[in-house]
Amino acid sequence: MENHDTMTIETVDRQRRYVEAQKEKGQGLGLVFADAFLRGMRDIGYKNPAWALAEEIDNSFQAAATLVSIRLGFAADNKSQAKPDLLAVCDDGNGMIPEMISYAVRWGGTDRENDRNGFGRYGYGLPSSLVSLAKRYTVFSKVDGTDWHAVTVDIEELAKAAGDISKTESILSPRKRPLPAWLVRAEDKLDLSSLNSGTVIVLEDLDRLRRLSGWIQTKSLHEKLLKHFGVIYRHWIPERRIFVHGVQTLPVDPLFLMEHARFYDETSVRAERVETRTFEVETSRGTTGRVAIRASVLPPNFQSADPMEKRPDRRGAKTNKRWMVMREYNGFLVCRERRQIDCISPPWTKFQNEDSNVKIEIDFDPELDEFFGITTAKQQIEIDEDMWEKLKQSGRNCGGLHDLVHDMRTRFRSMKEKLKAEAGNEEAAASPPPSAIAMEQSAKFKGSVPEPTTEQRRDAQRNLDEAARARARAAGKTTEEARNELVRATSMQRWAVEFDAIPEGPFYRPMRLGEQKRVIINTEHPFYTKLYENGGPDVQAGLQVLLFVLAERELEVQGDAETFYKAERQKWSERFRNALNELLDDDSLVDKAASVAEQLHMAVN
Repeated sequence: MENHDTMTIETVDRQRRYVEAQKEKGQGLGLVFADAFLRGMRDIGYKNPAWALAEEIDNSFQAAATLVSIRLGFAADNKSQAKPDLLAVCDDGNGMIPEMISYAVRWGGTDRENDRNGFGRYGYGLPSSLVSLAKRYTVFSKVDGTDWHAVTVDIEELAKAAGDISKTESILSPRKRPLPAWLVRAEDKLDLSSLNSGTVIVLEDLDRLRRLSGWIQTKSLHEKLLKHFGVIYRHWIPERRIFVHGVQTLPVDPLFLMEHARFYDETSVRAERVETRTFEVETSRGTTGRVAIRASVLPPNFQSADPMEKRPDRRGAKTNKRWMVMREYNGFLVCRERRQIDCISPPWTKFQNEDSNVKIEIDFDPELDEFFGITTAKQQIEIDEDMWEKLKQSGRNCGGLHDLVHDMRTRFRSMKEKLKAEAGNEEAAASPPPSAIAMEQSAKFKGSVPEPTTEQRRDAQRNLDEAARARARAAGKTTEEARNELVRATSMQRWAVEFDAIPEGPFYRPMRLGEQKRVIINTEHPFYTKLYENGGPDVQAGLQVLLFVLAERELEVQGDAETFYKAERQKWSERFRNALNELLDDDSLVDKAASVAEQLHMAVN
């Protein structure tokens, strides 16, 4: 893969040089495995078991493995197999020489210290992640042309030997050992019996995993590992394969732009790619690192179980499987070497529930670690102020994220208003609204009006023809068929309401459609978003009547009065916009929207 050219491939020679260097220093394996130290390392704070096991997958990939297999083992008396007794991480990488295994199981034992070409740098991943799940584990490894050797780590045994260097050396000394029979027998894409090289880690006492609600059951553990690995390694799959309990992991792209990823085809509604930028940053060491940004906007009905849903935020609306990913990864998704690390909010804005449909990914080179403050557990990012400024600003060698977030939110709101407009049009077409009936019944009190002018009649017919062509395209009918349907409908219903998203347009617009007088309500004007939409059915019907009366007068006047009304309507709308924005601020609407979203979530779940 072109973006993985810098990934380190381990060599046996480098491992041997590292081991010899440690021996020359006289350090041996003398880490003090004190009880307090071990308890602290067990509580290092991984987000969940998937993030802990990702440390081992990182090591496998950096050892040039092309296939990693996570296997679950069961004791002979575990007939139901509802919960696993053992867990193994197996790979076909370069493996380790026997002496290197002894160093790999201790904290800081790595021949890749401060390596900027791959995942690992500190040598903390293997021991920290394993003790966070189990109190006893064994690391098996072999290089080409050798037998399997292993080191078993029992933290209780090591704690008792704390301070006794020779005893610690003995415990951590590699021994020639065959792989466990249950692993060799397992049917999997990775045939351990025929491997020339590789590493196998067996977690033998899953004491910490057994305490984690929602993870210890075989089914839930299996499903969650597949999902989380799919997110973490989405850019590495399928070139690097990960199997969990016999099932291959598929990528899960929180931006939903990868056609080969899970949930891409969940419904016919697709994510919309947003153009972004890539820029370079110079480090204090005189080197240069790259920051790449990727983004997408997810339409309002993207998470709807029904792709035809026009009001996805209505109470009781059902969601699809995309929603769990959208909700969990709401913020900037930060990747290091295209490996997912964290999901964070920028310091200049707060991500709300609605921002789940605005997705931005930041990927940086390991060369830039000092700017992104990656933790040893590789699951948290602390971006420094200078880098935040580069990401925020829109100048040269900057990310432009401030403007990008604003533009994407605006784009999403436009999508939402357009969808609402379509929903309103469908509802209005289903049956005459009470406001239209009221206008028909009150017509007797109106008095005489002049006949429409020739130009007014021509406008009415032109509007009818345009609507007929649009209906014909949408319904797959001929224009003549669609026009005849419209003529019948408009002659029977003299008043109608339509909704349309018109940026910077007036809050309503009157139109003649054949014999029908129609009011088009602008869903992008504060009249709709802050007043109309928040009213009940009676309030909305009353507002429709008000607009019908205004529209009627505008459509019936002639001569200079027509121009007057058009100009005045635009002025009314701008004055109305400013006044409503002063009366009803956006914060109160955000709070209300968040409350509605929370109630919806509780109703669905």
